[in-house]
Amino acid sequence: MRKRLVLVLAVVVLASVWASAQVRRPTAEVAARVDTRTPKAGGTVRLVAHVRLPAGLHVQSNKPKDPDLIPTDLAVTPPKGVRMVDIVYPKATDITLPGYKLPLAVYGNEFDIVVRVRLDPGVTPGSLTVPATLRYQACNDSVCFPPARAEVSWSVQVVKG
Repeated sequence: MRKRLVLVLAVVVLASVWASAQVRRPTAEVAARVDTRTPKAGGTVRLVAHVRLPAGLHVQSNKPKDPDLIPTDLAVTPPKGVRMVDIVYPKATDITLPGYKLPLAVYGNEFDIVVRVRLDPGVTPGSLTVPATLRYQACNDSVCFPPARAEVSWSVQVVKG
């Protein structure tokens, strides 16, 4: 009886380890780049979030065709003295997968999201951090993994306007 109990417990432990490995979220790497050569107080700054997923994965676009799917979303939290101008997502690619009536609008495993912010004229020159959170759901051609988040922030060196 004791051997049977140990065997059952071992099977349960192994099954849970295997199951958790199967649903482990792929992680997106997000690199921050400031594309404005000289960010000036009173000016507009172009920020880029370069997203990279493991090969073979994609995410839904920021405007999926199916409202039940989870959109990719970059939420920027501008600090004092910074105002959002816009966020430009890449052009989505349509893919067709079994089980879906409509094509899916997706981003591949590597893409850029461009953020434009305006610095107030009175913003203090020096280092300024602009944080953001990327919300996404990575999928391959047969399964979608649990939704995830990735933090990113830009360090902007502001000069006098």
